[in-house]
Amino acid sequence: MSIRKLILVFLLGAFAWSCQDDNVIPDEDSVDSIFDASKHEIVFDKKEIRAAWIATVGNYDWPITKSNPTAQKSELTDQLSRCQTLNFNAVILQIRPVADAFYPSQLEPWSVYLTGVQGQDPGYDPLRYAIDESHRLGMEFHAWLNPYRIGSTSAILASSHIAIKNPSWVVTYNNVRYFNPGLPEVRAHLIAVVKDIITRYDVDAIHFDDYFYPSGAKSTSTPFGFDDKAAFEKYGNGKDIHTWRADNVNTMVSEVSQVIKASKPGVLFGISASGRRENSVDLYADPFIWLDNKWVDYLAPQIYWEFGHTIADFGKQASFWNTNARGIPMVIGIAAYKFKDPAYPAYGSVSEIDRQIEEVHKSYNLHGCFYFRMRFLENTELFNFLKTKYAWKSVLPVMGKLTASPVGAPVVSQSGLLLNWASVSGAKKYAVYLLEKDKNLNNTFNAHVVQINSDQKYTGTSGKSYFVTALNDDQAESVRSNVLTMK
Repeated sequence: MSIRKLILVFLLGAFAWSCQDDNVIPDEDSVDSIFDASKHEIVFDKKEIRAAWIATVGNYDWPITKSNPTAQKSELTDQLSRCQTLNFNAVILQIRPVADAFYPSQLEPWSVYLTGVQGQDPGYDPLRYAIDESHRLGMEFHAWLNPYRIGSTSAILASSHIAIKNPSWVVTYNNVRYFNPGLPEVRAHLIAVVKDIITRYDVDAIHFDDYFYPSGAKSTSTPFGFDDKAAFEKYGNGKDIHTWRADNVNTMVSEVSQVIKASKPGVLFGISASGRRENSVDLYADPFIWLDNKWVDYLAPQIYWEFGHTIADFGKQASFWNTNARGIPMVIGIAAYKFKDPAYPAYGSVSEIDRQIEEVHKSYNLHGCFYFRMRFLENTELFNFLKTKYAWKSVLPVMGKLTASPVGAPVVSQSGLLLNWASVSGAKKYAVYLLEKDKNLNNTFNAHVVQINSDQKYTGTSGKSYFVTALNDDQAESVRSNVLTMK
């Protein structure tokens, strides 16, 4: 072949190749994988609260070891660290299990669950340690109190216990001792305990569970099986026994709410009622009254049943509370304790809990999940599932009355992969968001939280886009900063 023909073949091949290259259509994902404010929309992840209940009564969750401050601190730090690994943003620790205290108190004795002997000094302040560790790990601390329970009649109470000092305050029912909710002195003591805690400690919330009047006390045949007849005759004021008892609980909730708002208005007040309103009303505790009067800042119905349950279907109960939130955030209690228990076959795999989380996530007035309880989150399968489910952190939803001024957006600058921003007046923390292209929606980027703390810097990943917001003491979030893409 002549040189002239070789040149011609080469030129024709090059021309064909160039035409072929011109017809290549770039991958749309590669073009649109970088955020462009002029054409892309940002969708924020739903804000939610995620927490575990840590029960101290019976040493169910903590402390595992008694009379050993070093071991107890280590155990608690391990549990809180597990919560942090799951991207939980709050913890609910029981600090007054049986009218005894996990902190030094002039009102109630040291808890029996610290040393095995009620009234015995454990050698440190467990509440202060728990608060400090929770905050260090980026979680709110909700102080869990039982308002009326004293415990079994077989339990030995310290001589300083208020039930020993005031035996007339006590009603025994089915071998369990309770404070009489109908006595003004009982309410006054509880209010003093709450005020003492929020005044001396940096708690983020006061949390009551669903122990009010005991189950079975509401009876038409034996109304004074729970023997509060003397108090009823003294304070009933012409009401029937059932109305009076319900009013006693409502008065207590109202007065606790008032003392919190008067003493430290930034502290939340939440109650974890039964997952069915009917069950709660049977304990003379009607959450609708608390919601309508705005006495609580959140309600946490314990919906400890599966989808398809004949009486308390999870989906129906979740829908009920979503519909009847009455302007108060709802947080749903999840039965982690049922996972892999043969007695509850519906919880034989993670699919049931997964479905429950998704139901909460899609419901506008349901703002997260509380898991009962901490020890059951040590199950490897459940832990790993939740770790994947909560792959991103979450900003806490705003709860309660706003007490802080709004904050402005951070002004963010970039140096290589490092983001920096100056302090924002009134900001308590900053949230750093990563933008990720939505796999299903065109021109949409999802904003995931990758850091929430007081730092004013973040090291990003090349090719990724980020922005920052500021949070005040109420968890109210500023508008976002400018979006910066790491080069």
